[in-house]
Amino acid sequence: MRSESRSDVDGAPAPAVPVVDPTAAVDAKPLRGLRGTIIAGLSTAMVLFHLYTGAFGAFPDLIQRALHVGGALILAFCLFDFRRADSRDQPMGLLDMAFILGTIVVIGHLIASYDRLMGFTFRMTTLDYALAVLAVLLVLEGCRRVIGWTIPGLAIAGLVYALFGPWLPDMIAHRGLDPRLAAEVLYMSTRGLFGMVTGISATVIAIFVIFGAVLMRTGGGATFMDLAMIIGGRTTGGGAKVATISSALFGSVSGSAAANVATTGAFTIPLMKRLGYRPTFAGAVEAVASTGGQIMPPIMGAGAFIMAELLGVPYVTIMVAAIVPALLYFTGCLAGIHFESKRLGYKPIAADAMPRLRDALTLRRAGPVFLAMGTLIWLLVRGYSPALAAFWATTILIVLFMLGARSLGDLRTRFAALRAGFVDAGIGLVTIAVLIAGAQILLAMISTTGVGVAFTSAIIALGENNLFISLVLAMIVAMLLGTGLPTAAAYLLAAAVVAPALVRLGVEPISAHMFIFYFAIIAGLTPPLCATVFISASMAKADWFPTSITAIRLSLVAFIIPYVFVFHPEVLLIGEPGAIVLHAATGLVGVVLIGGALAGFLVHALPLWERVVFAASAFLLIAPGAAMPLVGALVFALAFGLHLSRRRQVSAG
Repeated sequence: MRSESRSDVDGAPAPAVPVVDPTAAVDAKPLRGLRGTIIAGLSTAMVLFHLYTGAFGAFPDLIQRALHVGGALILAFCLFDFRRADSRDQPMGLLDMAFILGTIVVIGHLIASYDRLMGFTFRMTTLDYALAVLAVLLVLEGCRRVIGWTIPGLAIAGLVYALFGPWLPDMIAHRGLDPRLAAEVLYMSTRGLFGMVTGISATVIAIFVIFGAVLMRTGGGATFMDLAMIIGGRTTGGGAKVATISSALFGSVSGSAAANVATTGAFTIPLMKRLGYRPTFAGAVEAVASTGGQIMPPIMGAGAFIMAELLGVPYVTIMVAAIVPALLYFTGCLAGIHFESKRLGYKPIAADAMPRLRDALTLRRAGPVFLAMGTLIWLLVRGYSPALAAFWATTILIVLFMLGARSLGDLRTRFAALRAGFVDAGIGLVTIAVLIAGAQILLAMISTTGVGVAFTSAIIALGENNLFISLVLAMIVAMLLGTGLPTAAAYLLAAAVVAPALVRLGVEPISAHMFIFYFAIIAGLTPPLCATVFISASMAKADWFPTSITAIRLSLVAFIIPYVFVFHPEVLLIGEPGAIVLHAATGLVGVVLIGGALAGFLVHALPLWERVVFAASAFLLIAPGAAMPLVGALVFALAFGLHLSRRRQVSAG
């Protein structure tokens, strides 16, 4: 850890502030004893397993998915105890050992029974039935330990609805599902715990998690942070802009808002507070920026890979479609931060605290990072499968990183960093694999009972006369799920019942899914269960509620952008080039104006009437049709002219 001098708001020299290494794990506990050995060994084994299958092809679906979920469950029981506390530095308890043994038994039995399952004469035995029940209970317990009661509660509700259908009120009653059939579907088929979405996790998402974790440990973290400092540090509100840019870069490979906050926030939040920023503002900026990382190509988090599979399109299609919305999101955030910083007088970062470009982009440190990222993007664009592209990018990154060692001691240090990256990857796989397996229980019950079709029909009935009403309902569903679930699970569950309705109402399929995906993401900023804000507020030592309100104000454009690409699919690069450029340009101007109107500052301070006029012109610029944007452009031109003339009058006076 090194120290650098910072400047206070008034420009006076400030005491040295420790710079946190952004590649280090935040609040990581040491791995000790049997538990630590299992975590380190199994994480490495899972990394090697997924790299192998990424290069040479996956095993049969049921085997690949069972090994993926089984390994994640064992890690979950090692990482969290029965009270959901982080237990990686604690001795292994008998209860955890029992859960681990149970996981080995149910996964081992499933793999051993594979040939029998594939036979035409398969019949479920009593042992199969008992182990199916055990497998469901283990997944529910793993989910509870990792992310709380939300997914287990929804899954249990789905099971109760499916099994007790005939005894429910007439309005929601159905014929019911036989318990043995439910057990067979959930455990011994690719429609339950090991369904399609688990398959995406086991073959595509996993290897991208590995790539991101290794990249962060092998120089990516430091490189991204230095680039963010160089790009935004010397401008107004430099500390907040560094947080936004670095989180966008981190998010482009991590795909996790919580991981972004924990990693970049350890550096940016103390930096912003040291520069005089209010704790609530510092926490809000980091939460907003880290949330947007999930929509930043090339790696947009697990939900984007699931979206590609549900839509039946190559992942690169989703990646390309997300470029302009991501640009709108971060432009809006940076505009809000800039104007707010202007109004509050937040200063840039001092020149002597800035990294030098030639140091940040040294071939030895940054070379492997950019070559690996470039390889990944090039292979995806060339049409390679995401798994194979991520395999080659990870391989190139590891080889170049290790070849950069200058001495035996440096080689040992690099090997330790790589090993830490493997452990990070294994731990990162836990949340995704376990929560998806848990969500698959609910999805299986939705598909077997037909309740999803009924919900879809209700949305269509509401939207037949007004699409906007159905969009608002879809937004509410996605955000309600997103407040209590990780993005991938919230998007998956909302898409299962809402997306078909929007598509049948005439919304472009990719627009419908991206709409749901966005609101599942930004739900992490809204009370009462704003997980991303909780993390950033605790790091900033600020009250979470005002931090959340500030975050919503800074990210208001995120609540508008999904409606923009529903009514203007050109923003997703669908349509004629001229229309794409026009709507992207009006969108960019609109989000900047919204940031200024909310902050109350543009070229100079805005009185209330100017804030209202600029906000109105912004909404007109991004409104449906051709006439409204034209009116918005005229209103903006007139208002901006008056704004500039008023400044000259004030200066002359």
